[in-house]
Amino acid sequence: MKSKSTVFALTLMAIAATVGCGSSGNLIPPTLNGNYSNASLKGSYVYQVHGFDSNGNPYRQIGVFTADGNGSITGGSDDSSLTASGTQVSGSYNVSKDGTGVIGINTSLGSLNWAITLASTSQLQLIEADSFVNAGGTAELQDSTAVTTIPTGSFVFRIHQEQSAESQAPAGEAGVLAFSNGAGSGSMDQNLAGTFTSPNVSSTLNAPSGVGRGTGALLNGGTNFTTNFVYYVVNSSKFYILVTNVSAVGSGSAELQSGAVANGLSGSYAFGSRGDDGNFFAGIATVGQFSASSGAMSGTEDINQDGNVSSSVAISSCYTAAANGRVLVTSSSGGTCASTADQVFWMVSPSRAFFVNAATNAVEDGTADLQTASNFALSTFTQQYFLAMDGLDTGAIDGIQQLLSRVGAMQFDGKGNLKLSEVANASVLGANNTFLSGTYTVGSNGRIVGTMSTSGGGLGLVMYAVSPSQAYVLQTDQSLVSSGTILLQQ
Repeated sequence: MKSKSTVFALTLMAIAATVGCGSSGNLIPPTLNGNYSNASLKGSYVYQVHGFDSNGNPYRQIGVFTADGNGSITGGSDDSSLTASGTQVSGSYNVSKDGTGVIGINTSLGSLNWAITLASTSQLQLIEADSFVNAGGTAELQDSTAVTTIPTGSFVFRIHQEQSAESQAPAGEAGVLAFSNGAGSGSMDQNLAGTFTSPNVSSTLNAPSGVGRGTGALLNGGTNFTTNFVYYVVNSSKFYILVTNVSAVGSGSAELQSGAVANGLSGSYAFGSRGDDGNFFAGIATVGQFSASSGAMSGTEDINQDGNVSSSVAISSCYTAAANGRVLVTSSSGGTCASTADQVFWMVSPSRAFFVNAATNAVEDGTADLQTASNFALSTFTQQYFLAMDGLDTGAIDGIQQLLSRVGAMQFDGKGNLKLSEVANASVLGANNTFLSGTYTVGSNGRIVGTMSTSGGGLGLVMYAVSPSQAYVLQTDQSLVSSGTILLQQ
């Protein structure tokens, strides 16, 4: 894997100085249906971005921007793995009728252009639309009444670090922390470069400022190592995290735990995960579906590792649940449960969980959501969704590894026909507007297979539906490792 943080910093500083804010008006794709406008984006939005520079070096970025409803970004704060000092932000934006659009914004990384798609007035997905960085992310409307209050309660967290604070190797972490008056204690599971441990942890949260920005620390009781971070409050039940140790690149989120989590997994879940292996950052991504009952799990998953796709792989596992919402999963063969961990889920609620895998050859983590429908069919999907994906091309163009991201509006007609209007950004070939059309099929378990094309090429997708309004997505074209989500536009 590549690790060139010094080159990354110099690349960003040199190129960002030449990029003008708001210069991406030509990145708005042909529009589909909708009633969105600039007025749809109004208020303060907390964002989180994960990506890579043109040399393949990873970066992470979180912050908050304020949109005035008239096309201007009037304030906010930004932190990145390059500069975590709460840089003030400004800029402009434009939203088309189908919810696609562009934001030009000045941040700690310089002037950036984000191609966006709104799922609603409170949620949007974004990708970088610049040649020197390639990334994907999300933004959520911030609750102004919670921005100066320290998070309180039991929060389940998930952090992924391409370059961990502890060793510079990739790390995936998930666990729970109970916070009171800024002090937290709990436990987590960590995969650090293929070594799986389950230490006790403690944490501190300092009071956030008026924009919801605060600082904190996480102490690994097993190694006595402290990971420092900046956090931004989304609302009283959620905050985003950016790791700030020198040379570290990582971020994550924390969500308030609720409900009967001691019961663990129960029902059918769709999930998505991604991570790093010994060959590439972001070299592996997985989507799938499983049913869990009485300590047994079974289902199907699709895996893309280093551009090699494995379709409809069977899942057969055992699990046990603990009172704090920790679910230990082991593999099952011939009705016998293995003794070592395969992965661990941490229940945010009975319908949602974060998880981290215990594999030795990859560091992968993700989320799982309870399916709210059964017996999915073509007619289950009849409306317009936003699509957001990012990843990489494991091949090389002129000796350079190409990074990929896409965001746009996608229409299902309920009869097997599919349309997509997108902005796609390829780090070597550049950003472009594309309109694709094709077909889709739907399995009763919520597995959707879509095939689309345009004069410039094709796009293959496999999706696992959480509900008629949400699904996890994986690209199935060989050599391309890209994943994300679709969500019904409202």
